[in-house]
Amino acid sequence: MPGQTNISEKTKKFIAENFRNTDLGLMRIAKNLGLQGMTDSDVVHHCYKIILSTPVSEIEIRGKNYYLYSQKYSAILTINRSSLGIITAKQYP
Repeated sequence: MPGQTNISEKTKKFIAENFRNTDLGLMRIAKNLGLQGMTDSDVVHHCYKIILSTPVSEIEIRGKNYYLYSQKYSAILTINRSSLGIITAKQYP
């Protein structure tokens, strides 16, 4: 997918079904999004929902990362384009 200038629904679905994260990364995502108390599986499912619900017009490709801006879930996810690892998750301002 490197070299893409825009993203399709097919690519978005691929990201949702294949993103990865470590246990420590999931803890950080839960903390940053206010999801403490959720299981790792619940956090993964929540990220899946964020990715699928984000309109393609709200997904930006900059350098080696995807930036997903989800107003519905008040979240911004930064996902590495090659590894599909979630690098950061923040509350949407």
